[in-house]
Amino acid sequence: MKDRAAERNGARRTVYGVRANNKYHEEVRMNGGRGSTEFPFKGGDTYVGEWANNVEEGFGTKTWVKGHKYEGEWMAGMRHGKGTFWVKEGGRLRKQYAGDWQNDQRHGQGIFMMANGDKFEGEWMSNERHGAGVIKYAEGSDCIMYDGSWANGKRTGLGVLTMANGDRYEGHWLDDKKEGPGRYFYRSTSKVYEGEWVDDIPKCGEFKEAPPGSFDDFPVGGQADANPFAGVAASNSAGVFALPDLKLIQPDSVVTEAVATIRQQRAKDLGAPGLKVFESKEIQSLKKIFAAYDERDTGFVTCGDLLGLLQAAGVNVTPSTVEDLVLSLEADSATQLTFAEFVDIAALLMDAEGYEPDQSAEFDFGQGDGQDTYM
Repeated sequence: MKDRAAERNGARRTVYGVRANNKYHEEVRMNGGRGSTEFPFKGGDTYVGEWANNVEEGFGTKTWVKGHKYEGEWMAGMRHGKGTFWVKEGGRLRKQYAGDWQNDQRHGQGIFMMANGDKFEGEWMSNERHGAGVIKYAEGSDCIMYDGSWANGKRTGLGVLTMANGDRYEGHWLDDKKEGPGRYFYRSTSKVYEGEWVDDIPKCGEFKEAPPGSFDDFPVGGQADANPFAGVAASNSAGVFALPDLKLIQPDSVVTEAVATIRQQRAKDLGAPGLKVFESKEIQSLKKIFAAYDERDTGFVTCGDLLGLLQAAGVNVTPSTVEDLVLSLEADSATQLTFAEFVDIAALLMDAEGYEPDQSAEFDFGQGDGQDTYM
């Protein structure tokens, strides 16, 4: 009966934890076991709330010895469900996290406030930012906001980073670095770089005038001031300059071939599953097939040419597969494709769908001109 009465179940008032007093045990050891002026135990964590089978279960508030505090839902002695966590800093409690918990970890939707003033709102998995989320940086930072995808606590996937000076990056990320296709808008000059990024560095692409209105919704420093470089006024703004004419022959073709090479190298370096990685001679051979369909040297073909291109490349693909692919890209037969996009599609179909080059096709990976193209 006494044991049953001692069990903690249901709602309880404050339950005080105790912990060993190391100072007591040290004094006893030093004086040969003759006792100590210290008490053997000292205060520990405190908990007010619901219990089940002697562990926290339901709603409750726990305060740790260091002063940190959690108020919310519990399950099997762990924070689980909705709850808020405060940290003790400088003698005061500061709210750090409010949102979902699972097995004592931040997991689900939640808001995290950092000590420096940064604030993240979005998805969590096992205590890491993971999924879609927005971080707003503290006043005085170089950045205003990042809105996009996260993986294992780092910006990974598609996202938009807005800088305090009005610049903006829209594109792909990997491990907190710009990686893949992306656009960087330079507000002070009303220009934009659009191309491929590798390890946070622009590798190849096009530097051109930013489209009208590119900065209208992205004010400098987060203020609602009108953009001084927008529209016609941009031509007279300090720092704005006219780009000289490009003298390169077939610039689109040169850029897209370089992009294809970079993407294939990235797939090789990362060991991308479900994607065939072409060698440089193979890319040159694909380039010849692409050129045969690009009769006017525009640097583009259409999705209507895709089946013929793939079959010429030795991919034993069916028309229905190509049709499904085009639909999944929200495209139609008139949609234009660059060489880099054609290479991406061929790599995906050759490996992920289990296709192998048709040896009877007029396609020989070994008959390239031996010249690698890089930029």
